Amino acid sequence: MGKKEQNKNMSMLVTAVRSVEPPAHTHHAPNEEWIARIGRLQETLTVCPTDISARSELATLLEKLGQLEEALFNWSAVLTCDPNSLNAREGVARCRQRTGPPLQSAQ
Repeated sequence: MGKKEQNKNMSMLVTAVRSVEPPAHTHHAPNEEWIARIGRLQETLTVCPTDISARSELATLLEKLGQLEEALFNWSAVLTCDPNSLNAREGVARCRQRTGPPLQSAQ
């Protein structure tokens, strides 16, 4: 493998690692690119609600934007399709930690 190929592979690996890092606990201002991406992800999920990759990306973006209830909904939907998803379990834990305990219904 040549030096250029090694550098390209390393760059792809770094990008892949960054893509699974948990979102920072600060809210980000939405920009046009994020809003457009959220719209495309929602369209994808309309066609295929069980697309785990799209739902995970949507949950991550929503979490970064501070829309924790929506993010929690999407992380939970990922777990419905893939109960062993560590990424979704961590997302649920982060959202619950930041929103507080779930409200209990009156009985």
